[in-house]
Amino acid sequence: MTPLSDDLCLVQTVDFFTPIVDSPYWFGQIAAANALSDIYAMGATPLTAMNLVAWPTSLGMAPLAEVLSGGAEKIAEAGAELAGGHSIDDLEPKYGLAVSGLAKPGEIVYNAGARPGDRLVLTKRLGIGVLASALKNGIIGEGEMEPAAREAAALNAAASRAMLRVGVHAATDVTGFGLIGHLAEMLDASGAAATVWLDAVPLHDGVLDLIARQVYAGGLRNNRDFLLERLGDVDRDDPRVLALFDPQTSGGLLVAVGAERHAGLLAELEAEGCPAWTVGEVTDAAAGTIAVRDERA
Repeated sequence: MTPLSDDLCLVQTVDFFTPIVDSPYWFGQIAAANALSDIYAMGATPLTAMNLVAWPTSLGMAPLAEVLSGGAEKIAEAGAELAGGHSIDDLEPKYGLAVSGLAKPGEIVYNAGARPGDRLVLTKRLGIGVLASALKNGIIGEGEMEPAAREAAALNAAASRAMLRVGVHAATDVTGFGLIGHLAEMLDASGAAATVWLDAVPLHDGVLDLIARQVYAGGLRNNRDFLLERLGDVDRDDPRVLALFDPQTSGGLLVAVGAERHAGLLAELEAEGCPAWTVGEVTDAAAGTIAVRDERA
């Protein structure tokens, strides 16, 4: 965050990755939405975006044009200006954006500030990493992946507007470290703990079955191995628990909101047409720890 004046500041972020879907157009849409997400998580408004492209010339330029078209449409939807970019020849395709946004200093939402008693609200389902692994291994087809791809391509703008209107304590977007990883970062920054209710965590269709068949990427295993000790006594092989570690691409916002404003946030999200699930609460247990329960007590 860079102050520009007493009532205006600049926020910047950058993100890019390899394809998780076969369609170049959907890849462009998802990658752009993912890069814009950090801006929305802070409650800022996107201003400019610059393309970041690594592309094998052997694939030709037609698929790249589709990637850039998908990205450009998402940038325009965000109300930002495409301000150029940079490309290189590479062995594996990669695409993303460097994004600048504007915010009022007093309205910026950080991933610190969650308080005991806060409710944890999530705005997109989990499991796209599992589905992407299944797609790459030929276990599911592009049609079965499409609902998750559409959700990943949706901007987090509506969720950002809703949380700003209500006033929340903390927020982050859920991406490569999975729900548990990004929640852990929030708790560490806030000096708090949390409980996650397994029965309340939303998942894409088929995800639990795929996990039970051990269809998931190494990133999920890495997240689990690094973060599992925070969860205490839990079944490390339970598909519902493993889903909490699934790396997300363009995931939703995870918001910590005071109990007294929880209903208001849900109402604002509904008014924006944004799905939302209350997946847990912040507690005063040992800072950084996460209790996982089958259901809400």
